[in-house]
Amino acid sequence: MENERQRGNPPGLTNNYVAQNVRKVRQSIGMDLRSLSEKLTEAGRKLSVSGVSKIELGDRRVDVDDLTAIAYALGTTPAALLAPPEGDTAFTGVPTGHTTEEVQAWLGGDAALTQAGLVAYWQQQAQDAQFEIEAAKLKLESLSGQGAAADLFRPHYEERIERFRARLQESNLRLLELDPAARPFSES
Repeated sequence: MENERQRGNPPGLTNNYVAQNVRKVRQSIGMDLRSLSEKLTEAGRKLSVSGVSKIELGDRRVDVDDLTAIAYALGTTPAALLAPPEGDTAFTGVPTGHTTEEVQAWLGGDAALTQAGLVAYWQQQAQDAQFEIEAAKLKLESLSGQGAAADLFRPHYEERIERFRARLQESNLRLLELDPAARPFSES
């Protein structure tokens, strides 16, 4: 039995996500393999029908130039093609333990998957929740004494306050998981 030499690392989870997402997006817009191949060639990134098919099957790795060109040709974003299936947070080479929201924030460029990056992200989420609570409270106060018409809007702002209170609590809990010494945010 002869040993076959393998060059580089084998395709991992992220490659599988890209393969699935390329196929899903292409099919959702009704584009066939040939049309995608032609669009890529027009964009200056020649990729045969066979090459596109191999990408979708996970048999061909996607480099960053392919990824950006395919995203452009499909009318989507590179981040959308990299995204894991709903609820999955694992990526090749990335430690597990991140929430779906954290992974989405990372893919969107809103947070680094480091302790400092995630602490900053959740601090910002808590501050945003505080702001929304205060804004809704002020609106409720302005409705006071405005009559029956204002009563129509009151439940909306009360629900908004409760929703952002829950968001503030969620943000504080995750913040304290990441950094037990962090100062939790409170409603003013």
